Amino acid sequence: MSKPGKLIQELNRMVNEQFATPEFHHFLTLPLNRDRARFFVTQSAHYIKNRRDSWGYVQGAAPLDVKAIIWKHEEDELVNDPRCNSDHYTLTVKTGESLGLKREEIDGSEPFPAGRAAFYAWLHLAKDRPWLEAFAASAILERRNNGKIVRGGSLSDRIGKKWVAELGFKWDEMPDMKIHRDADEAHSDLMEMIFNRHVKSASDEDAALRGARESLEIDRAFRGALADAMEKIS
Repeated sequence: MSKPGKLIQELNRMVNEQFATPEFHHFLTLPLNRDRARFFVTQSAHYIKNRRDSWGYVQGAAPLDVKAIIWKHEEDELVNDPRCNSDHYTLTVKTGESLGLKREEIDGSEPFPAGRAAFYAWLHLAKDRPWLEAFAASAILERRNNGKIVRGGSLSDRIGKKWVAELGFKWDEMPDMKIHRDADEAHSDLMEMIFNRHVKSASDEDAALRGARESLEIDRAFRGALADAMEKIS
């Protein structure tokens, strides 16, 4: 198997193991109520903003062909995704509106403390690491949300099913989760294309694995802290 092939195989193993961690287990088994869901939506809005900031830094340092691929990815996120005729932040706002939140409340909210720390950590990986490592750190979060790779369903799919079962929601009432079930499958395929072009040596492979591993560790910390904060909301 080629170096990129072995690398992709290892990354797929890592994203599947993410769902077996204590932090993800706590987050995905915590019972929901509408107030906990509102908190989740406001923090998801900050997560989305952090993804846009992080991808911007990755794009700035990447080679020209990679910049073009990231540009298309970010056009879906920031401007208009033809699958839903909306940018993705607006979809999160619409999900919040299904819970009675107003856009001004979401826009004016603050990250909770552990969330802010996680967002700064992701920005560090995106801004201060070599481009391939930084790219892997952001792309692994898309791959973690790819239901074709993750056994048992992507993160968005699992969260959406909890909302259906525990809050009585329909998928159309949570459009951000609905679109990310599909969008992140396409977006995570970008990782394979770029690794096939740019992973040429053992050091390249090590850089990609390091970025992905550290990003998933931050992801664990973020989801675990999010569950702890939600659990305190009665």
